[in-house]
Amino acid sequence: MRFSKIALICIPLFFAQAALRAAPIGVTYTVSGSSGNWTLDFTVANNLVGAADQALYLFGVNLSAPNVVGSPASYDPTVYQTWTNSGLGGSSILYNNVWLDATASNLLPGSSLTGFEVNITDAIAPQSVQWFAFTVGSTSYTGGGSFGTDPTNPGFEGVTTPEPPSFAFGLLALASVLRLRRAGRLR
Repeated sequence: MRFSKIALICIPLFFAQAALRAAPIGVTYTVSGSSGNWTLDFTVANNLVGAADQALYLFGVNLSAPNVVGSPASYDPTVYQTWTNSGLGGSSILYNNVWLDATASNLLPGSSLTGFEVNITDAIAPQSVQWFAFTVGSTSYTGGGSFGTDPTNPGFEGVTTPEPPSFAFGLLALASVLRLRRAGRLR
């Protein structure tokens, strides 16, 4: 009985993380700070393993204001102030925090990078963020989930939510189960 209740808590987290890894481009973020001074740190995963040289070179998010405060090595946040995919087959969202790797050599399939950081002054941290990414390579990407007409330079858009601190969440869930068990409410 104990295992089944713990499993009910942990299994949805496992499937949510597996779904993120299965997407062509996976984006997560963590939030730190407090009301009026939030830092969002985005992690981007290039999951295009079927297109071996498709490097992710352009990434951006739509937030309440532009304020990039951190970038992975070789990603420049000053090239594009804003970006929209409307003329390229994507949405008309105006992304206002954009990073470019002009070398297109740092985020290859099967790898991920963190450190795409933005500071915002919202009273409440965002519960979801719209993002876009572009990859480029000599191998065509033929999988789903992309937009544009050039399979050697596909675009991707999505929405991400904050990543729960999985280890801390697991400890909290375990502590809750143990507390309920000791109180006689769980067998």
